[in-house]
Amino acid sequence: MRIKLMAGAAMALVMASPAFANSSNVTQNNTNQSAIVDQTGGYAGSSDIEQTGDENSAQVEQSDTATSGLGAARNSSDIVQAGDGNIADVEQFNTGGGSSSVNSSSIVQTGDGATASVFQDGTGNSSVVKQEAAAEETADIRQNGSDNDSVVDQVGVGGSVTVDQGYSSGPSNNSMADVEQTGTDGEVSVMQSGDEQNALVTQGGADNTAEIEQSGQNNTADANQSGVGSLVQITQIGTSLGNTAFVSQLGSDSEFISNQSGSDNVVGDAADFVQSANDSAVGIEQAGAGNTLDGSQAGFDNQMTVSQLSDDNKASVGQSGDANMLALDQVGFTNEAVLLQSGSRNDLTVMQSGDENLSTITQGGLDNVAVIDQTGADNDVLITQTGNAGLIDVLQTGAGSYAEILQSGGSGNEAQVTQSSNDAVSFITQVGNNNYASINQ
Repeated sequence: MRIKLMAGAAMALVMASPAFANSSNVTQNNTNQSAIVDQTGGYAGSSDIEQTGDENSAQVEQSDTATSGLGAARNSSDIVQAGDGNIADVEQFNTGGGSSSVNSSSIVQTGDGATASVFQDGTGNSSVVKQEAAAEETADIRQNGSDNDSVVDQVGVGGSVTVDQGYSSGPSNNSMADVEQTGTDGEVSVMQSGDEQNALVTQGGADNTAEIEQSGQNNTADANQSGVGSLVQITQIGTSLGNTAFVSQLGSDSEFISNQSGSDNVVGDAADFVQSANDSAVGIEQAGAGNTLDGSQAGFDNQMTVSQLSDDNKASVGQSGDANMLALDQVGFTNEAVLLQSGSRNDLTVMQSGDENLSTITQGGLDNVAVIDQTGADNDVLITQTGNAGLIDVLQTGAGSYAEILQSGGSGNEAQVTQSSNDAVSFITQVGNNNYASINQ
């Protein structure tokens, strides 16, 4: 009777042990493959390595500090390498317990000479790296904290991806990075710290570079590039509400640089900020809270800078044509600018440092210059400039003033308006050539 009871207890232990034990499966075909699995510290870890081709290398190290039990922490790694000379390195350290405390990594490398390295620390992180290329590619994923998710898919030649959620050693929870490169020589770097960051990068073509760096909380960045030689740089430091940037580049050899701090600032509010220009540049800086920017840039050799440094400013900008320059600076509160620039070699500068000012400007033609400075409050300026070699200069320092200027056709016209009193109103219309008008009130 005693022998039967002992046998039954041993059988029960054997049946229960797979719930806690580590599991490793290695399949190697062809020659000079290397696979190293270390699962000495932890419970219910799972590693699956499949290697075909020649001279592939895979290394998996998984451990955790959870105690034995049905809800013990567990890590899962699945590596498939089908090309030649690929390297995969996975490290997962799970410091929590419970049925949902699972780090999971899946690497698929098809092609030759690809390298993927994944480091995950914390609980519930997930990383998927898929590289299908016939040349050397590199993906380096590092996640700290818990519940981070990273997906990388590279198809092409020489692409390099680095995703670091937590700035190498900082806390990062519930952050998501989704990177996809199709083309040649693309390079992406995503650095996220804090909680619930979201970065999506899609690149197609050649020689593309996208850099996204976010800290704080609840920031979202989405950069989509198709073309050659383009550059996107997005830096966002947000508080509880976070900042958002949506960018799409379709041209070549253009630059888009956005720097946002504060809270609830948005680039590409209604739709993506679309840059389809060639050899052009966009520079954006938004600080404070609740600023929004919509716009687009097309043409060749255009330059655009937008700065909104207080709260609740709004800008809608569009630039096309060739060799145009547009500069918008709003440092007051609740200002709005609607700027449309076309033609060639035009220069538009708008400064609104007061509050609740509005500038609506359309500029075309050739070699025109328009300068608007509104330092008062609740001022309104409406300008249409479509001739050639025209000059418009407006300064409004009072409150509640209105200036409307039309320069159409002809060339060499000049209009100047200075309004320092309150509720002043002025109208100027110039259609011919070499006209001059000046209003001071």
